Amino acid sequence: MELKWLEDFVALARTGSFSRAADERNVTQPAYSRRIRALEHWLGVTLFDRSSFPVLLTRAGEEFLPRAQAMIADINLSRQDLRLMYARSQSAVRIVTLHTLALSLLPRLAARFTQTHPEASISVIPSIQDIAAYFDSLQTGLSDIVLTYESDLLSLDTAAMKQLSVLSIGRDRMIPVASPALAAGLAENWLESAKAPVPILAYASFSFSEKIVAPVLARHSKRVRTVFESPLSESLRRVALHGAGVAWLPADLIASDLSAGALVRLPGDHLAPEIAITAYRLKARRGTMVEALWKLLEDRAAHVEPAAP
Repeated sequence: MELKWLEDFVALARTGSFSRAADERNVTQPAYSRRIRALEHWLGVTLFDRSSFPVLLTRAGEEFLPRAQAMIADINLSRQDLRLMYARSQSAVRIVTLHTLALSLLPRLAARFTQTHPEASISVIPSIQDIAAYFDSLQTGLSDIVLTYESDLLSLDTAAMKQLSVLSIGRDRMIPVASPALAAGLAENWLESAKAPVPILAYASFSFSEKIVAPVLARHSKRVRTVFESPLSESLRRVALHGAGVAWLPADLIASDLSAGALVRLPGDHLAPEIAITAYRLKARRGTMVEALWKLLEDRAAHVEPAAP
């Protein structure tokens, strides 16, 4: 659940128009519609009757509206109170990152950094939202540094990018994997030649990773069927280990599973999109430890090989 989703919901309830509400919220209509669907998905109910114009609230939407308004007011008041009460420590660093990177890359970075800076205090906030939400976390002070995946499909607009310092600190691949038993039953040309739809463990439509994998699946939509869905790579990994389907997972996350033979990489480099691991921060100078951690990331970025042509 995000505050942004609640504000989007209230705006659409007030205007009755996706286009007007999207303009008011300063976002494209497709992105706005995805955020409304993400809220409905999270709640498990339909909030709007889209068959009418203006758009009308469903009964569930009518019941949720006063609660959403109250939550927005409470969150904003709490944020104001906490900012007044909390004096920011120069030793603290707050990092917003994907759940996947919080489990794979970040522990190694944090261990290395705290060894040389024992006075540092690192707070990690895992998130599954898109890059625009991460940028908002920097602007609102929720985070000092954002670590996320990047690709040609995922970028901020020019105005937002001008406010940021950006580093490419690593590369990974989203690779298709399956349990040994499931992989043994698939042909070498397993996706293109599939006679029956291949069971797929898919990312939820509002998740960051889904946007990376979606172009691959779109080319083979008639040869796959989704049997499980989650926004979290770790959730898909655990289901894949039980042999329920094929999952696209970051190679770094499952390196030990591959080495142990618990998961098998399926053939096809063209089915494994490459992704960059990117660090963001606002250009304005932050605390001492934020600057020190950014310097560590700069050193790491200097050794990252460029993307393959």
